[in-house]
Amino acid sequence: MDVLRITFVDGFCGGGAYSDRGTTVEGSPLVLLGAVEKARMALNEGRTKPINIDAQFYFVDSDQTAVDALRENLANAGHLTRLGQDIHLTRAPFQRAFPDIKAAIKARTRGNVGRSVFVLDQKGYTDAPLPLVKDILESFSGCEVILTFAVGWLIDYLSDKPQTLKAVAPLGLSEGQIREYLQLKDQRGGRIVIERLLQQHIRRETGATFSSPFFIRSVEANKDLWIIHLSNHVTARNVMVEGHWLIKNNSLHFGSGDFEMMGFDPHLDPASTPDFWFGDYEQELMRERLKDGVLKRLRDRYASESVEYLRFLREAANETPARLADFD
Repeated sequence: MDVLRITFVDGFCGGGAYSDRGTTVEGSPLVLLGAVEKARMALNEGRTKPINIDAQFYFVDSDQTAVDALRENLANAGHLTRLGQDIHLTRAPFQRAFPDIKAAIKARTRGNVGRSVFVLDQKGYTDAPLPLVKDILESFSGCEVILTFAVGWLIDYLSDKPQTLKAVAPLGLSEGQIREYLQLKDQRGGRIVIERLLQQHIRRETGATFSSPFFIRSVEANKDLWIIHLSNHVTARNVMVEGHWLIKNNSLHFGSGDFEMMGFDPHLDPASTPDFWFGDYEQELMRERLKDGVLKRLRDRYASESVEYLRFLREAANETPARLADFD
């Protein structure tokens, strides 16, 4: 039997369930467990030689109450006998738990591939320091990180006060960067410029080849939360972007869908940048703009050389919400 080894790490797992307007909703640990079972069935449908998904799950939280609640929810869902086998619960800050998890992944992989998915649903923007995320990505060539980042809160509360500088230290922002952001903050369209500079900073600080930072907007708080996917493989990036297109109007970015959407374009007026909601209208607009955008990119960047198709896609991936299929 062929075996696919993979590890799922939920660094801020919570209690396994939460209430949404009076309705109990499964938390990320149970969602991950259910997703693997669905993948197992889909992968083996119609196969005469089945593939075994050898998955290990590490659920980490610093709150003992949350860990106890998760244990109870796992038991109620029929997973009690799996605890200590393929499901591992840890009460500790994620930074402290990571070295043991890292060693466990290394012990079950070859060549530091370490196929794994780290879900870091932090509360804010500093509980998962960027150097730690860099360590994850550098340790395993086959890993992906899904990081929540409260970008709206960070921009709103950014200041040059000593306590603020200390609070954002895990992000690796210099005093010069913070001063630049503060100057932009009150300018017309400055918020979007800050967001794009932060995107570049996060990718640079984590060493990720590919990043897909899209927004989930909080209606109650009127602030934006980034869901950032970080990886070193264009295929992994493509799967994540596919997910944003599937949920359509629940994801958001700014721009028309052409290139430079996730980079800084000095010719773009940030104040007039439209919302991009991953809907049918945006898809049609994006594909039309890409027709000209691809030709312009080939002319401006590769005029004096030939470029392989896959290289072109890899180098353009961070600048557009397009999927690989949108270029065909």
